[in-house]
Amino acid sequence: MIKKPRIGIALSGGAARCIAHIGVLEVLESEGIGIDLIAGTSGGAVVGALYAAGISIHKMSEMALHLSWREVVKPVFSRGGLISSKNLLRYLSKHLGAIQFKDLKIPLAVVASDLKTGDKVVMTEGPVPEAVMASCSLPVIFSPVHQHGKILVDGGIASNLPVLTLIENMGATLTLAVDVNDRARDLSKLNNLIQIGIHTVTLFAKKNAAVEKRFADIVMNVDASGISLIDLKKGALMIKRGRTAAEKQIPYIKKALKEFSYF
Repeated sequence: MIKKPRIGIALSGGAARCIAHIGVLEVLESEGIGIDLIAGTSGGAVVGALYAAGISIHKMSEMALHLSWREVVKPVFSRGGLISSKNLLRYLSKHLGAIQFKDLKIPLAVVASDLKTGDKVVMTEGPVPEAVMASCSLPVIFSPVHQHGKILVDGGIASNLPVLTLIENMGATLTLAVDVNDRARDLSKLNNLIQIGIHTVTLFAKKNAAVEKRFADIVMNVDASGISLIDLKKGALMIKRGRTAAEKQIPYIKKALKEFSYF
């Protein structure tokens, strides 16, 4: 009897760089490697939610290549942040509707952070768009999201590459990790609140991603050199780089699948 593993994929945060996840998923699909579980943080949660809801790679690519920040951000004057998360929620709801986690085609876990404690918060129940919005809420920049009795902000603070969520919360037995921030250069200028907010989250994200990466069976490192976190105009390039990263690991994934069937 051939034993089939529960294949989980962890999609990292990385703002505009997360468009690369689409290229990775495209290659896995073309190779017939089905994903059983998805865990996503921040931008990775956006891509993960769309894919888990059954939106095609072709449609996701079209969405990414036509996406502008104007669609998902709206300046706001408040003590919580410079930008309201409501535009992002509207964008997600436009494409996902009011879908609940239980109605997704692929089980999904969305990771956010508790602003008070810094702890990881894993969301697997309730409305998906609201959970993804919370996962994307960079502190200082976006207004925090009040959910589940907590004040939630960007998941990158606690778990930017949620491999352990796949293992501990979802029961994955073969874990794939996609890090879209490989070779990325840190900001050299910290001249305003937006740059400071991004840099702060990036510092936490880089450290916790390095820790969780060690627990993954297969890691796909996407080359992010020359791509800033806000550079949506390079979406096509990031999709291509995502494909390249996945193609390099396909032989190792197939080897792992073959070895797994022997147990």
